[in-house]
Amino acid sequence: MPKIKNVCVFCGSNHGYDPKYLSETNNLGQYLAEHQHPVVYGGGKEGLMGAIATSTMEAGGEVIGIIPTFLREMGLAKEDVTTFIETATMDERKDEMLRQADAFIVLPGGFGTFEEFTTMLSWSQINVHQKPIALFNIDHYFDPLVTMMQRCCDEGFAPQENLQLFIDAATIDEIFSGFENFHHQLPYKYTN
Repeated sequence: MPKIKNVCVFCGSNHGYDPKYLSETNNLGQYLAEHQHPVVYGGGKEGLMGAIATSTMEAGGEVIGIIPTFLREMGLAKEDVTTFIETATMDERKDEMLRQADAFIVLPGGFGTFEEFTTMLSWSQINVHQKPIALFNIDHYFDPLVTMMQRCCDEGFAPQENLQLFIDAATIDEIFSGFENFHHQLPYKYTN
């Protein structure tokens, strides 16, 4: 698989109640900076979004923030990042994140984070991209989601092989080990 440089981080605009969410987000930002992985993220200044940008930059790393105009106009943007990109819509934001990123890490978050994860996963399963996606499953936050996806396969709505399109990781080391060993493979071939 191609070398991973830019890493897109999807995460919540809140911190969540468990302090581990914030501390692990800060650890991830420091790790990405120390290993020269520029961070691509949703451009927000609040919650885990703000934390991943701040922790990465404080450790000397680069941050690419991508946010729609209407969210910037609401005062939600963190504009003091390495590169600030404004988009017209939420869909354009996801398209730009996909274009900028070589891999994805999904931190705990809310409905928007779930939507970003499932968008990138569904695009992977139809071969729009072949980039690795990792759930950073801090304190088992994503266990119910992983169980639901397993049930989706068990009930015949997706091939079992599609569960290999994402990495379920409890630690940063597991994420990057998963990235190193990731091989995008579909149970069927698409023809163009």
